[in-house]
Amino acid sequence: MKSIIRNSGLLLIIILFSANINAQKKIELMLIVKTDSITQNNIAETCRFEGQPADTNIEDFVTEVSLNDEVKWKADQAENNDAKVKLVKFQHDSGTKLFNKDSIQMKNGRIKGDIVNGNANEEEKYSLVIRVKDSNNDWQEYTIDPKLKLTQ
Repeated sequence: MKSIIRNSGLLLIIILFSANINAQKKIELMLIVKTDSITQNNIAETCRFEGQPADTNIEDFVTEVSLNDEVKWKADQAENNDAKVKLVKFQHDSGTKLFNKDSIQMKNGRIKGDIVNGNANEEEKYSLVIRVKDSNNDWQEYTIDPKLKLTQ
């Protein structure tokens, strides 16, 4: 009886360890936009991801991901900015289609997808399309183009 319990316990540990190895990470990318001053010519100066190194341009910013990771994008206006910002869609530009899709539409204020494709060190350059309400209450569209890199 002790042997059965010991073997069952060992089997449970192996199953839990295996599940943990393949566990999905949830990666949340919050885009902060200086909505009161954004133009088509200053996107690099007015858009940043939370946690993005200060010396990195948003176009050169790379988020490392692994297979089965869930990636979520959200957007918010920078502190002391009044104009609203909203996500529109994720659009594949070049490289490996890590989501195996050309685009992902916004749903419930965010864009979400699971990494299902690719090999280690492959990159996907993508566009994140946002809209910002201007002083005339019209929505202006802007495109940010960072990258994702598969690490495993």
